[in-house]
Amino acid sequence: MPDLENRLLELHSPDGQHTVVLRCKDGPSASSWFTAVHTNIAALLPHTLAHINAYLGATSAASTHPHLKHIGWLAEQVQLEGGRQQYKPVVMALTEKDILLFQAVPWSRESWSTPLLTHPLLATRLVHSGSARGSPAQGSDLVFATRTGTGRGIESHMFRVETHWDLSSWMRALVQGAHAAAELIKEVSIGCTLSRQDVRLTLHYEKGFTVTKEQVDPVGGAVLFRYPYEKLRMSADDGIRNLYLDFGGPEGEMVFDLHSGPKPVVFVLHSFLSAKLTRMGLLT
Repeated sequence: MPDLENRLLELHSPDGQHTVVLRCKDGPSASSWFTAVHTNIAALLPHTLAHINAYLGATSAASTHPHLKHIGWLAEQVQLEGGRQQYKPVVMALTEKDILLFQAVPWSRESWSTPLLTHPLLATRLVHSGSARGSPAQGSDLVFATRTGTGRGIESHMFRVETHWDLSSWMRALVQGAHAAAELIKEVSIGCTLSRQDVRLTLHYEKGFTVTKEQVDPVGGAVLFRYPYEKLRMSADDGIRNLYLDFGGPEGEMVFDLHSGPKPVVFVLHSFLSAKLTRMGLLT
């Protein structure tokens, strides 16, 4: 609905089925009411998270539902025919390991288990936050963008928020969530080919890179190479299936054929490095 005088407030039900439009007497009144409602919603967020986690049984050690760390309504940018763009409301929830997107707030345990989209925090990066126009301007949208490494390449999303507080809250939740996921998951490994030999490349949050012979025996194969992160001189990928790593060793540049898109491994590597640098106080 057009709002040329900035007098309207829209209130949406949690299930996304109902909308109420309120018209205030003038712009300042609308702004005052928006601030009051938004402030109370923000204040209720910790109670909401506690209620949802209790309902899902996420606080129980035997629960199969992940523990929610952050949740809220956002507007996601979608592409329309003819190159046009618009924003649609979505609910984003962050768990200890994943980003979940829903059309509306789920009302059952089954609904919580079937999000529209799931992205691992470890393979996701926050790449932009601030004004949609690139520089602050009155009335400009506040947005943040994410990029996730998938087997099909990089998947990008743009989300709009209502206030600077929302923007900083989501930025902090995403960055700290990715770092916490790195410390929680600790290790990611993938079977691949190196110099026509089947190997397993393992990235460990603390220990760095390990390349072992691929074995059927679950105990694992012999270690071929082991390097800490600080030995890494160069990393790159071809965007298709190859990952290139150079540690300055006598073997030179190593080319790993991952048999699938390399972006998930690349993004996990970046998350591990970012988490380690932040822990060391070299990133803030």
